[in-house]
Amino acid sequence: MVEKKVLVDALRFSYNGPFDVIEFYKFVEDWIREHGMEKEIKKKLEHVTSTGKKIEWFIECWNQVANYAKSVVRVRALFNNVQEIEVVKDGSKRKLNTGDVLIIFDGFLETDLEARWQQKPMYYFLRALVDKYIYKFWTEKWDEHVRKDTYDMHSSLKEFFELYR
Repeated sequence: MVEKKVLVDALRFSYNGPFDVIEFYKFVEDWIREHGMEKEIKKKLEHVTSTGKKIEWFIECWNQVANYAKSVVRVRALFNNVQEIEVVKDGSKRKLNTGDVLIIFDGFLETDLEARWQQKPMYYFLRALVDKYIYKFWTEKWDEHVRKDTYDMHSSLKEFFELYR
């Protein structure tokens, strides 16, 4: 059975103004590729309303850091009241989107120590004691890696949206 240790919980970023949804998708894809991660799209919805589109994009990207541990960054992007606008810059027209953006980041570490420690309840209890009081290196070895990836994605997306201001 996989254990999930939440290290970054509901780190939020909001933005209101012009942006390009397609460029956002490409930017996230490039960031994942640069960091050697894999991704899985959990949910991709688009609803058209009278005030504009509502888009929800929910992905998980992960990196196998050890044979028993996986670093996971979960991104949930919510776009609300998305409308197309035309922007003229330096004499050329460009179509962009405008609306409200809310991006929620979660970072957690999945460990699978089933064959090692979870055969019997006594071993599981002893492992919890050893991890908590004696030898924390085993469980906290990959924590900083997960935090670094999550905060790096947060700051990269913040910079991406600041380019449109």
